[in-house]
Amino acid sequence: MLCSAGIFVVDKTELLAGGNVNYLLLDAKKGLRIALTPNSWNYIDEKDNLYLSGDTGAVYFNINEYDFSMRSYRVLLKEIVADGESVLIEKGTETVIPAGTSEIVITPEIVNFSVNDPDISVYLEGFDSEPRVMPQSEMESIIYSNIPSGRYVFRLAILDSRTGSIIAENTYKIFKEREIYDNWWFRLYAGAVAVIAIAYLTWLIVRTQIQKTLRMQKMELDFAKNQIKMGNETILTIAQAVDAKDENTSQHSVRVSEYSVMIAKELGYSEEQCENLRKIAMLHDIGKIGIPDSVLNKPAKLTDEEYSIMKSHVIRGAEILKNFTMIENVADGALYHHERYDGRGYANGLKGEEIPLNARIIGIADAFDAMTANRVYRKKLDLDFVIEELKKGRGTQFDPKLVDIMLKLIENGTVDVEQIYGKKLSEEYANEI
Repeated sequence: MLCSAGIFVVDKTELLAGGNVNYLLLDAKKGLRIALTPNSWNYIDEKDNLYLSGDTGAVYFNINEYDFSMRSYRVLLKEIVADGESVLIEKGTETVIPAGTSEIVITPEIVNFSVNDPDISVYLEGFDSEPRVMPQSEMESIIYSNIPSGRYVFRLAILDSRTGSIIAENTYKIFKEREIYDNWWFRLYAGAVAVIAIAYLTWLIVRTQIQKTLRMQKMELDFAKNQIKMGNETILTIAQAVDAKDENTSQHSVRVSEYSVMIAKELGYSEEQCENLRKIAMLHDIGKIGIPDSVLNKPAKLTDEEYSIMKSHVIRGAEILKNFTMIENVADGALYHHERYDGRGYANGLKGEEIPLNARIIGIADAFDAMTANRVYRKKLDLDFVIEELKKGRGTQFDPKLVDIMLKLIENGTVDVEQIYGKKLSEEYANEI
């Protein structure tokens, strides 16, 4: 389709269909250097060359190739600028971009020996997702920001405007140097440092937590020890207060506790059980606090009424200790230590195995100390006589097994009355607790 603006190349089928027509205009930009003469004679030869008349002469072109001009181009990079600094470009060698560069400006150069305005394709292989295509007349510098370190290929090409095929192309290798953190050995080093740091931090947190836990446990342990110490001191003070009511039975509760523990060890009691028994024995006579001094310290024989009052100390003691939860079964010692193995004791008339074992132990220890100590109504008894009394009471007043143990302790010297009376037992017990 010839006109004064140039030559329109259209698809015949689209044109006859009467719809929108896609066309290509061959004008001065495409190499048509003259204005066509209207209504002039035109000619096509056997090689499909079309001859046209113009205002300054005749032109021809092949109807199968629409560009009039000779395709002669030179494709090259004019300049690469990295963060404002020009970078040396040498054909055939790798262009090096310094590490840490944030902006790269690439300026292509097309030397065009024709009058055409060809399409230009630019593509940074390894970074761009697809080529960028633009006319040469609109081509500007290409700016890339924050390109990772690594190797790239910059492709600069001239395209056939009709088919999009490449007419001329040049490629340039570009290498952006690695930062220190891009190297595998640095990543390995950083990873190792991170692992060590995490391990140290974990250790520090765990160590701090353990120390905190240990401090708390120590505080709790110290508190528990202080509680135990206060409890033991309280028990000792109560026992001394009870013994103080009778000037002739001083240290009685402490000695009974010593004898009781000696017997318990022979029975296989654990250390904890022995300490529990020691405290129970220390408090076995606590009920005497409620007995009048006139009865407790009477040098003559007690009347039946006075004896009933005296016997009530076991009930009084159990009542006092019933809410004392710090010591397991603490009231047993106070309530049952005057029960007899044959059932003729007081206050409940229990016999044999009905009597709690701790109470049976305290009962024989209490009787032994009563016979070997001075009392308000008599002097201490001879040890041989005491041994005979123990033997007589075997199976009647006392548990037979406990009598055998007591006799054994006396025989092997574990129970040494003279030595025990030579000690200040209350002071020694206080030191132990």
